[in-house]
Amino acid sequence: MAIDRTAVIGFPVDHSLSPIIHNHWIKELGLDVKPYEKINVDPNKFEDRINNLKIEGYGGLNVTVPLKELAFNISDEISDVSKKLKSVNTLSLSSEKINGDNTDAVGFINSLDKKTIEENITNKKTLVLGAGGSARSIVYALNELGGQVRLFNRTTEKAAILLNDLSIKSDPVCKEELDDYANSSSFIVNTTSLGQKVRDHNDILNFENIETETYIYDLIYNPKRSSFLEQAEVKGLKVQNGLRMLIEQAAYSFQIWHEIKVDVSNELMSLLESV
Repeated sequence: MAIDRTAVIGFPVDHSLSPIIHNHWIKELGLDVKPYEKINVDPNKFEDRINNLKIEGYGGLNVTVPLKELAFNISDEISDVSKKLKSVNTLSLSSEKINGDNTDAVGFINSLDKKTIEENITNKKTLVLGAGGSARSIVYALNELGGQVRLFNRTTEKAAILLNDLSIKSDPVCKEELDDYANSSSFIVNTTSLGQKVRDHNDILNFENIETETYIYDLIYNPKRSSFLEQAEVKGLKVQNGLRMLIEQAAYSFQIWHEIKVDVSNELMSLLESV
């Protein structure tokens, strides 16, 4: 059965670019479905709101923070990757059940080109900064790609719990060894929100001695160049923001709901960069 109504839910959700992405594909493909929407959902009324949306005919929902764990808890059937991540960002609703999936890890993997994966991740030292929900998806993805994953977080205990949850046998990086480990890493990704606000500076790493072949990735995509990426660019390092990952995770959600594999076109990338 075709899914007619889709939306992204969050609290707040006003900033979401998901409607631009999904509606671009809906229009491009000429699908006979309603436009993708964004809906604010209070976490304290989550289950009732989902049930109401189901009654209203919504068949597909993307889920942003702080609702991903709540979405996990109400799902009747959960994908294997969602079970690992203990988080759901894509809900498929029917009268019989709610299916929960997570497209963040595959979105990250699909945002990387083959050369980067081979030269900077597989069997190489990789470093993840932060231990929040986004970090969980990135650590999982890097491990799936064969990277030697280590994790730094200001609260070491939180990093240790995350690694243990994902059955990854590595120790968190402590503050004293962070610069040395970063200097020998081939791939470094920032999953913290540092640098997202205006004049907000990400000073977690010292870029002075990081190898020139190291690939620097920041999940932040607004601003287009975070302070983290700006510091890396000054050193001549290869950099990437999180925009491609945002589109790729949306593409996988779109495929789950509409059973159509969509391309991430230059037109769509340009459209989002101009917002």
